[in-house]
Amino acid sequence: MKPDLESAYARMRAELEHLLAEPVKDFPKIDALIDQLEQLQLAIKGEHGLKGNNPNE
Repeated sequence: MKPDLESAYARMRAELEHLLAEPVKDFPKIDALIDQLEQLQLAIKGEHGLKGNNPNE
């Protein structure tokens, strides 16, 4: 995995964990971050020659 993708993934996961730990949840922000994580995960999979979310591809 490229260092920039790896650091972005780690940063976004940490931010998601922080948002989920808050007593008052900011669900629009959480949803947006999850969408960004999905796109990042697809980019990471693309580096390995995989496309989409189907594990059987």
